[in-house]
Amino acid sequence: MKDSSEYGAKLKKLCNRLQRSGGKVEVMEGQDIVTEILLACLSVYTTESKARTALSKLRSSCVDYNELRVHRISEVMEVLGKNFPQSRDAARQLLALLQSIYSKEDCLDLEHLKDVGKREGKAYLESLDGSSTYMVSRATLFGLGGHAFPINEQMLTMLREEEVVDKDASEAEVQGFLERQFTASRIHKVYALLRQYADDFKPAKSKKVAKKQAASKKATTKKSKTKKSGTTKSAKKVTKKKSTNSNKKTKKRTTKKKS
Repeated sequence: MKDSSEYGAKLKKLCNRLQRSGGKVEVMEGQDIVTEILLACLSVYTTESKARTALSKLRSSCVDYNELRVHRISEVMEVLGKNFPQSRDAARQLLALLQSIYSKEDCLDLEHLKDVGKREGKAYLESLDGSSTYMVSRATLFGLGGHAFPINEQMLTMLREEEVVDKDASEAEVQGFLERQFTASRIHKVYALLRQYADDFKPAKSKKVAKKQAASKKATTKKSKTKKSGTTKSAKKVTKKKSTNSNKKTKKRTTKKKS
């Protein structure tokens, strides 16, 4: 990525700003490799918190990952719930990966990858059916303890809008840039910091839409009040007119009676 040193300084400033904000950041601890693979299938589409909740629901719906492996896509989608974003894609990838692991290992245990080199472990993950860049990076960082920086679309949007990466750089270029900025001893903490910020980040477009909707709602309310006020005034005029006419008729009858 061009101007890496300039963007590196901006990225450092962003991290310092987030650390000074005082918000509590929970550094994510790695779990078994298969679990990290499944979390990758979910967290690429949603926040870290919601991904973990979704995985808990999946685990509660079956005895183990082997039972989950034989679920249909529609069954996984049902457990995830209708509000889970791109649930069909998540379910399809998740099941494809479980099946691929089972076909290779005759079980769903990849802990032996921790005993081989990081390069070999990463190559194995890349060979799985349903593999993706984000999944490999996530499982490498948290499952294998390797040096990687998984980024999803939400994080990429945040980094671009904060202008800490070149807006024209590809996802692969941005990921490579991030991996070069942080040492292995810091990368977990920095990832947790940026991931948490990205999960809560509201893109400028969303802010603009929200502002427009609020203005529209305010205008509608104002118009409704004006219309209501006009109706009330009209009603008062009609009532007043009726009252005047009634008084005239009463007065006329009284005058006639006197005659």
